[in-house]
Amino acid sequence: MRSHPLVSSISNLLNEDKLYKVSLVRRMHEDNLNSITDLGLLGAGYLLIVQLWIRSCERVIDKGIKSLFHADRKICKMLSVLDVGYMPKITNAAIFTITSAAKALTDLSIGFCDEVTDAAVQMLMDRPNHNSSQL
Repeated sequence: MRSHPLVSSISNLLNEDKLYKVSLVRRMHEDNLNSITDLGLLGAGYLLIVQLWIRSCERVIDKGIKSLFHADRKICKMLSVLDVGYMPKITNAAIFTITSAAKALTDLSIGFCDEVTDAAVQMLMDRPNHNSSQL
């Protein structure tokens, strides 16, 4: 899947704090996002992003996820697809934050998040309106 044409490099965008310039971005995806940090995610929360792929961002921890989904962020109302797979520092706390804040979330990828346990997966299954084919 390709990134929005307004964004030539999502990695540079998030690292250089230029998110305010791309308020029309609806999907954020790039194959190499390893350099994204918790601080970069803080700004992304203000965008009306519907789909966000931050897979393999090893520098993002639970703190970054929490800042992304802070209660007053626009992303909480809009985000429907999120991929946080292959992020070794993501824990159950991040999954709980995501599922409680992202009201429109329909697809969540958490594959190979080594710190996410069965308790978080069970919480996802117990969520109202869940569809196990989307987990």
